[in-house]
Amino acid sequence: MSSGVDLIWYRFRATLKRRLGGYLALAIFVGLIGGIAFGSLVGARRTESSYPQYLTSTNPSDLLVQPTTSINCADPFVAAIGRLRDVSQVRCALALEAETLDANGSIGTILLTQVELVASSQGLFSSQDKVTVIDGRAADPARVNEVVASPAAASLFHLHVGSRLLVGIDRYTEPPLGKPLRSLDLTVVGIGVFNNQIVQDDVDRGHTGFFLGTPALARQFSACCTSVTYDGVQLTNGGRDDGVFESEYSALVQKTFKVAHAQFQIYATSVIEADAQRAIRPETIALATFGGIAAIAALVVGAQVISRRLREQIEDADVLWALGAGPALTAADGFSGLVLSSAVGSVAAAALAVALSPLAVFGPARAVDPAPGFDFDWTVIGFGMAAFTLVLSAVAVVTAYRLVPRGTTRRRITTERRSAVVRAALGAGVPPSAAVGLHFALQSGRGRSATPVRSAIIGGVLAIGVVMATLTFGDSLNTLASHPALYGWNFDAALFSTDGYGPIPSVVVDPLLAHDPQVASATGVYFATVEIGGAAVPAIIAAASGPWAPPVLSGHAIEGSHQIVLGTATLAALHKRIGDTVTVQGPDLTLHLRIVGTASLPTIGTTLGLHASIATGAVFSTALIPSALIDTSGPFSGPNAIFVRFRSGVGEVAGDQTLDHVAAELTAVSRSPRIVAESSGDSAGLVFEVLGPQRPAEIVNYRSMGATPGVLAAGLAVGAVAALGLTLIASVRRRRRELALLKTIGFTRRQLLVAVAWQATVVAALSLVIGTPLGIAFGRLLWLLFAHQLSAVADPAVPVVSVAAVVLGTLLIANLVAAVPGRIAAETPTALLLRAE
Repeated sequence: MSSGVDLIWYRFRATLKRRLGGYLALAIFVGLIGGIAFGSLVGARRTESSYPQYLTSTNPSDLLVQPTTSINCADPFVAAIGRLRDVSQVRCALALEAETLDANGSIGTILLTQVELVASSQGLFSSQDKVTVIDGRAADPARVNEVVASPAAASLFHLHVGSRLLVGIDRYTEPPLGKPLRSLDLTVVGIGVFNNQIVQDDVDRGHTGFFLGTPALARQFSACCTSVTYDGVQLTNGGRDDGVFESEYSALVQKTFKVAHAQFQIYATSVIEADAQRAIRPETIALATFGGIAAIAALVVGAQVISRRLREQIEDADVLWALGAGPALTAADGFSGLVLSSAVGSVAAAALAVALSPLAVFGPARAVDPAPGFDFDWTVIGFGMAAFTLVLSAVAVVTAYRLVPRGTTRRRITTERRSAVVRAALGAGVPPSAAVGLHFALQSGRGRSATPVRSAIIGGVLAIGVVMATLTFGDSLNTLASHPALYGWNFDAALFSTDGYGPIPSVVVDPLLAHDPQVASATGVYFATVEIGGAAVPAIIAAASGPWAPPVLSGHAIEGSHQIVLGTATLAALHKRIGDTVTVQGPDLTLHLRIVGTASLPTIGTTLGLHASIATGAVFSTALIPSALIDTSGPFSGPNAIFVRFRSGVGEVAGDQTLDHVAAELTAVSRSPRIVAESSGDSAGLVFEVLGPQRPAEIVNYRSMGATPGVLAAGLAVGAVAALGLTLIASVRRRRRELALLKTIGFTRRQLLVAVAWQATVVAALSLVIGTPLGIAFGRLLWLLFAHQLSAVADPAVPVVSVAAVVLGTLLIANLVAAVPGRIAAETPTALLLRAE
């Protein structure tokens, strides 16, 4: 035994220099590909949790409420909110009556229409719902003239950190006084984002932005110059009590201000967070998928490299056996260095993943990541290191033992079976250079002539598969973004009041649309926030079996008055199923409805309020609503919006022009003395507009993933191309004897060049034949999974032109890569090699 150990130790020292390059190559390969895999998986986890972590860091309100009734933060009404059941804390902020002034003191922009000048002496937006400053600094609480601007407000006024803006502060009157009470020279000391502005749909993005003032500003002007307030409410049980609070809040508004119907805008943090999570899911899916594929590629190709290294040592193993080394020592001589290389590579992969971790957060929350910097995710990196080390070590040990001689065998017969494809090609009379290329591409050889054929093919299949999956997923995503009907907007346009509350007078609009030759159908809908199972749910109320119904994902549309269709996220949050009964409650309203389906809902409703969006909301019938609840504007009552479909052949421009004319007439009528005199006031002075498709946050932000999937896929493709080039070079160098013999029997330099080109083409073609259908199928599967989670209508697309371009490009690149190894093959020194043999 001692002599066997001495023999192995002597051989290890003698051959270390020759084998060290192979060990380092394995460690570097595992470190690079494994590090990218670990980094991608860490990125997927960090991206998935990025917005919830950011939201928590801002100490968010569970609900942000804006009553339409004019009040002041010092009003007893705010204290009454704090006494409601389940309210743990309420803080108030106010929006000042202000306008921009030019150098001559003339009024410019009214800061309640395009932006708002907001301030709080109670900590709202500074310690609760804390604004995150992304450039500059926070305003000094004691200074009246310092503000933080939202990015949208800074863009509108062309401001940056250090810019100054002259504004006038007014007493609250309608309309504002012509001369401001006081002018202020505000300085923008920072650019900041509110926690509800990180991810927004098109409805909310229409509200431009904010200037956040200081507590000193709020204290100075709160008694005179505010007409709009925000109440940030934190609940004892969090978002689970949203619906209960809304009902109690509505009753409090009715009682305090003696109004029949309470109107207010409400922002639910739980809904915002859910929308944000759905919006960043593309990045999560892309990163996790790529990380998983890269990890599989690292393990598969790493195992192939280990197997090839051990097979290269078959002759040495025979010699060791003949000299008396036992099976264990002979095997240990083969696998010990490879096991150590695998462990070193796994540690290097972990180090690379940690180094990449500051770049690991993708999507809209990246700019406000509360914990930027290096991150060691033990769940991914620790498990990944252990898995890589164990799997690759097991491959090395098992393969080494399988290659150890057994019994009285002293010599291996290393004859190589000819590939059936090669035999068929020769039988078909293919040119000799093509047959040689096929042989090199499909047969790895034995011993010292072994080449990583299978590794190259597997790497190529994985790369082509990832590229095709990325193209399929990306094309399906583009199809979704360009076809609004797939995300709920299955009508051409909507007539809408600018705030989403005001009724559209049916007595005016119905005749206009009924006699319009370009309008095929018009459906009036109402918006409401109702309580279902203790949760606040935005509702779209429309006629059952009318001309409009949302695109159904499961079950069926409402066909009767006591049925309800829910968004998939709402259904999941309520822990209900299709066929269950739910109780819908609202002001003076209690309904028991049966869930008949889920649908992709259009993103529309009250601006900066709780409104329906692709996966959130409910649809039920107007037949259930008492006329007293919807006819609140007397003879000029009507729906909150009208969904319009144009006749076939009517272009978008022509249709919108028609509706623009209708909206202008409605706006003019709403300002007429008759409306002011005969309506309750809700219809007076409204501005109406035509809305095109309003994208949910998930669609608005899908571009935030940018070129991430493409870059990752391209990275793997570049790796596959490099692997192909190295494989061709290794093949040429290891098959120098065969190349020399081919030249001896008459092969020309050009034929050897063509043979290597054929080898590259065959590897590329096999990768395409196997990887293309697998990649397209995998991309479709990913898209169906994503569309289901997004609550969009699944309509996977295959980019035929892009796929064809990849096929042709792959074959072209393969032949370009073959140029260098082909030249090496053509210059093989025949006489020198054969003399050495």
